[in-house]
Amino acid sequence: MASSDLDPLLRLRQSIAANDPPFTKVSLDPTSSSEAEENLAVAAYLQFNNPQHSYSLDHPTRFISSDKPIDLRSIWFAWQKKDVAIPDYIASAQQLNEELAGKDDGATKVHPLFFVERLDLITWLEGASEESEYIKGLESDASAARSAQVASGAAGGVSTIPSSAAGARVGKTIDPRLQEIYNGERRMGDRNTVLRGIKPT
Repeated sequence: MASSDLDPLLRLRQSIAANDPPFTKVSLDPTSSSEAEENLAVAAYLQFNNPQHSYSLDHPTRFISSDKPIDLRSIWFAWQKKDVAIPDYIASAQQLNEELAGKDDGATKVHPLFFVERLDLITWLEGASEESEYIKGLESDASAARSAQVASGAAGGVSTIPSSAAGARVGKTIDPRLQEIYNGERRMGDRNTVLRGIKPT
C-alpha cells in the first residue's frame, strides 16, 4: 500500500467527502460495528469503512501544532466539535482530559487546537482547501519534489553549465532564480537561421 493509503488524515478527509464518516471503537476487531463507542475517554480506535481499517486514537498524524504532531484523538475531537464555539470546545477538551486522566496515568490527553489551527483543519477536512499550513506533506510528496529538483538540475544529479555562462562578463552575478528562468528558455539562432533554416553540408 502507498503511504497515502495508510495516512489517517487523508482517510478521514476521504471518508467525510464520501459521506461515510468513521466511528470510534473500544476493540480492534474490524468486523463488529456493534461496539461503536461515542465517548472518546473510553474508545481506543477509529474505524474506517471501504476498505475497513482501524487506527489507534493515540496514532500521531501529520498535523503539527507547537512543533509536535497531534494525535488522531485530538483531530477527531476537533472534527466532532466543529460547530461548537471556541470556549465550549476548550471546556469540552478540559472535561475529556479529566476523564482520560482518571482512566490511566494521565499520559493520554486531548490537545485542544488554537482557533486558527482548528479552522484550518476543519476547512481542509471538508475539502474547501487543498493545502494546510499545519499539515506536513506526505513522504511520497517529498520524494516527488526531490526528483523534480534533480530533474531540473537544482539539486543533485549531474551539474550543467548554461551556455550563456560562457559569454557572461567576469564579475557579473545573476540572481539564481533568474538564471533558472534563463536556462528554461528556448535558444534562438541568428535571424537568417531562424528565417531560412540550417543548410545541409
